Amino acid sequence: MAAWCITTRYFAQMAVKRIMMVSDHASPIQNPGAVDCGGQNVYVNHLSRELAELGYTVDIFTRKECADAPSIMEWKPGVRIFNVPAGPDRYVRKEELLPYMEEFSERCLDQAACEGYDLVHANFWMSGLTALRLKEELGLPFVITFHALGRVRRLHQAGADQFPDDRFAIEERIMQEADCILAECPQDREDMIT
Repeated sequence: MAAWCITTRYFAQMAVKRIMMVSDHASPIQNPGAVDCGGQNVYVNHLSRELAELGYTVDIFTRKECADAPSIMEWKPGVRIFNVPAGPDRYVRKEELLPYMEEFSERCLDQAACEGYDLVHANFWMSGLTALRLKEELGLPFVITFHALGRVRRLHQAGADQFPDDRFAIEERIMQEADCILAECPQDREDMIT
């Protein structure tokens, strides 16, 4: 099973300079409070900027939701955003994104093969699918922050949870294959263990 990590010190233990941050549905430039814009957006925003301030180069890969969004944008010093075309170039509820993740992963793989990243940091379980592919095909180690777990969500939301049941097995596989799992708090760690 993957090692448990709760700080970015993990990055310093490796010879990491270039980080590929994958955030399938949560762009760091979206305003918190908009539809599907909350904790993950803020987390990716702040973590990427802090890593860049520490001297890392961070490229954030997120699904393109707007036809006129640039493919690549210089966002902050040391941080670029890649708007990856996968599925329609409009907003799609995260509960309905799984069918587009193969295309998203394929495009991320193509770009990663050209960029020379040292590490992938996946955010959310669907980004974890991309990280698995990058590890399998390019040998890139990956870290994941789940932000929420399917079984916990289903436990508390029951029928209101509209994610596919496939999520459970995918999350378990990601936990087994990840090089590091970032728990956001003690309860998150406990939930992943149980």
